[in-house]
Amino acid sequence: MARKKTNNFIEVFKLFFGSIKTYFMYLDQTAKALAFPVLGQLISIIAICAITHFMCTNILDLREKFAFLSSDSAFLTTLWILLLPFFIVFIKAFYDYIILFASLNLVFYTNSHKKKIKNIDFESCNNVIKRRLFKYIILMLLTIPFLVIAPFLSLVFQIFAMENDISPLGAIKRSISMVKSNFVPTVIMLILCFIVTYEFLPSMFIWAAEKISLYSFLVGRCENLLSLIPIQEYASQFDLGMLNESINEIFSPLPIAKSMAKMPVSFIVIGFTLPLRCCCFTELYRLFDAKNIKENSKMTDEIVKRATSKK
Repeated sequence: MARKKTNNFIEVFKLFFGSIKTYFMYLDQTAKALAFPVLGQLISIIAICAITHFMCTNILDLREKFAFLSSDSAFLTTLWILLLPFFIVFIKAFYDYIILFASLNLVFYTNSHKKKIKNIDFESCNNVIKRRLFKYIILMLLTIPFLVIAPFLSLVFQIFAMENDISPLGAIKRSISMVKSNFVPTVIMLILCFIVTYEFLPSMFIWAAEKISLYSFLVGRCENLLSLIPIQEYASQFDLGMLNESINEIFSPLPIAKSMAKMPVSFIVIGFTLPLRCCCFTELYRLFDAKNIKENSKMTDEIVKRATSKK
């Protein structure tokens, strides 16, 4: 048993760097698949904020030009009509991203036990998850209470995607069992993925945004948006002593605007590196479940075939 853990400890680094190679090998295809799910969410949020900001800051001018906006109810109704298409786009993009969150594991699993295929069939893998959508939603809801033991849920979506007959609760139990027997390699992979996809790459792209003045542009837009929320003015109405100074410092528009300006860049980078994280933990699942790999590979092929059939 000790020997197995030692091998897994070493193997996890090989899997991580191998996953990086696989990620770049299919980057053009995964980026295309993620374009709408990631950018659709971001653009919708930006559009919702921009339209709301414009309508609220120009409410008097708009009411002069358009008489039907004179009442608050008409103004709010018009605002909601303008925002509704972007809410719909956001929901659709979010839905597609959630489906890919699971199906990408299946993508890398089906490709890794065969020769590397040239074109990924995303539709087939997505259909595997969509045909079990109700169970998938139940699984996601069940993971919420277990977030305190998040490392033990590292393989839950890989298990759900690859093992067609498993229940949501069964996937959680199996993930906990597998990670419990291989805790150190799992934590190492989590740390490596977190550093690369949540810290290093976002910081690198934010640095690039600063160099081309995109960051300062975003900061300016965020400051304008925050000007609609007079938190400091509300706080100054109350005699809170030293607390007023703390509130003014914490809710100063510039620091908040700088943090907000980093969010779109980080969101895009983290969103488009989802395939890398999926690949890493799919390979980790294969490592921990090596005994059943041949059987699972045959079952996965059959699942994909059934997902694309018309029956």
